[in-house]
Amino acid sequence: MFNIESYSIGVFIVILISGCVVNFIRQHYIIQLTGIAVLFTGTVLRLAHFVNTNMYTSLIDAYNISLPMLSGISACLVSMALGFWIFPVVRKKRLK
Repeated sequence: MFNIESYSIGVFIVILISGCVVNFIRQHYIIQLTGIAVLFTGTVLRLAHFVNTNMYTSLIDAYNISLPMLSGISACLVSMALGFWIFPVVRKKRLK
């Protein structure tokens, strides 16, 4: 059976790892902000499509549909925070 929580944790881990790889680029925040915008737009579009196709929607259904993308957005935000906090030191050591 499909478990939405484990899938969302997997999405979080994959996007966090790829966000940390992107942090080696000097202007990493542009790519990460674009990722957040794409995930947010995808969440809104999926929820709008779900509400239009289903007459009776519950809050738990909307939560289950948006949870993987919201975990991706949070992973982008965490990797962006790491990019501003830890990765400048790593980039300086890598350039030496």
